[in-house]
Amino acid sequence: MKSTIFVQIAAYRDPDLPATLNNLLEQAAHPDRLRFGICLQLAENDPMAWREPAFPEHPHRQVKTFAAAESRGACWARSKAQSFYDNENFLLQIDSHMRSVKHWDELLLQTWSSCNDPKAVLSVYPNGFQQPCQLQTSTLPVMAAKEFDNYGIIKFQGISRYILPEYQPKKPLPNAFIAGGFLFGPGEIVERVPYDPSLYFYGEEISMSVRLWTYGFNIYSPNQLLLFHLYKNGNSNGDKSATHWSDHNDWFKLNRRSLVRVHTLLGSLSAAPTNLQPTMEDVDDLNNFWQGSDRTLQSYQNWAGINFKSQSITKNALAGHFTKATDGLSR
Repeated sequence: MKSTIFVQIAAYRDPDLPATLNNLLEQAAHPDRLRFGICLQLAENDPMAWREPAFPEHPHRQVKTFAAAESRGACWARSKAQSFYDNENFLLQIDSHMRSVKHWDELLLQTWSSCNDPKAVLSVYPNGFQQPCQLQTSTLPVMAAKEFDNYGIIKFQGISRYILPEYQPKKPLPNAFIAGGFLFGPGEIVERVPYDPSLYFYGEEISMSVRLWTYGFNIYSPNQLLLFHLYKNGNSNGDKSATHWSDHNDWFKLNRRSLVRVHTLLGSLSAAPTNLQPTMEDVDDLNNFWQGSDRTLQSYQNWAGINFKSQSITKNALAGHFTKATDGLSR
């Protein structure tokens, strides 16, 4: 089957987006099978080199451009990009500053197939790269829990557990956590587990992890390097990208509502900061972005080795080991 891949990208004033698109197309084994949906957020004075005319030509590229001033954050932008989905076989959600290995699209499909699981979702914090395209290829990352932050939201970490090529795993590794900047799975995710545009940033990844799990999807860390992330944003010309919170003085208002929604989804409002002051308006449409009915929230906590109310994390979760369900958590 000639599978199509919907590549979903949200870009906020990012000078590296044109280079990212060029790299993806140049390195793809089948660029004709790619479909791009891009939410482009720019300020009036951002240069033409960051805008759509600088993008490489491709017959299946759709772009929605918004003024940066009207942006409502990362998840809002991901939702806008996702609106271009048109029944492609697979979804690839990435950030706007990425690089890839040769034939990344073919390898991504092969890696997914090796899970032997039609509900498999591949996701990880990718290794980094340095401009213009110096890739960090010595280790393989897996996802792990890190800590609960001051908002009561669990943070993840990437652990470089495997030295390559000597200790490369034979198959993708079962996991419990997704990374917003690299998520690959069946295209049905878009319709079954759509992005909540009212989330801001904090809590995006744990909320999607829970929702995917409860909808019956299974999360894996890839067993080979496919995509790479620029952790110091900018481009080879020295241009730096802005952040939403540096541009919007009232970002905390969006963040407050977002945190209420995440805690409500996770059943952990009792562990949230008292100054959130939740209201019904914060969650009036949350049923559209709720948990699935295939598995329970408790089953997710057992599998992931975390408890949202008590804010406990098991040793396995901290080490990124998810080979079997974790016992001993609060029921």
